[in-house]
Amino acid sequence: MQGTYETLAAVAREHFQGSLKGKLVLTAGLGEMGGAQPLATTMNEGVALVVEINKKAIERRLKHGYLETWTESLNDAVEMAKQAKEEKSPKSIGLLGNAAEVHPELVKKEVIPDVLTDQTAAHDPLNGYYPAGFSKEEADELRENDPKKYVREAKKSIRVQVKAMVEMMQRGVVAFEYGNNIRQQAYDDGFKEAFAFPGFVKRYIRPMF
Repeated sequence: MQGTYETLAAVAREHFQGSLKGKLVLTAGLGEMGGAQPLATTMNEGVALVVEINKKAIERRLKHGYLETWTESLNDAVEMAKQAKEEKSPKSIGLLGNAAEVHPELVKKEVIPDVLTDQTAAHDPLNGYYPAGFSKEEADELRENDPKKYVREAKKSIRVQVKAMVEMMQRGVVAFEYGNNIRQQAYDDGFKEAFAFPGFVKRYIRPMF
């Protein structure tokens, strides 16, 4: 929790005069790596939109007070985020969905955040990342029955997600990788611009010291 808060505080200091008030942070992952993200965002006065495919992970973060609300509707999530931004009120919103599907759709809708990162377990495509085009249950079954195909599908989806992240970055978004190797996975799957945005350690942590 402390590390996530400090990273977002560093982002706020460098880019937004010390606060994320009125700023939208888009990220994904509410599991063990990413569970602190929504609370860390609101503690920095920002609005968090966190994509998560596992409903149980969303429910756990709601129960423990790390997340305020959730929806299955992208349109509803966007409206809640826009309203909170306009009111400059801290808010955390969980969106049940797959980042490899949500992020490209946000680009199409021209819903561009102010800050963009990711804390899915993309470093482990077999066990930590869900491929697009499958329900969670379908993906779990594919992992069990055909792990090689699962990894191929997961890496393809990682590439799609990172491509959308780079497109957002090119529109002025402050984007960074949060140490989950997502850029390398996308690069290995053929997306040569995957390293267009920096890693958080080099960009925000090292300068603190």
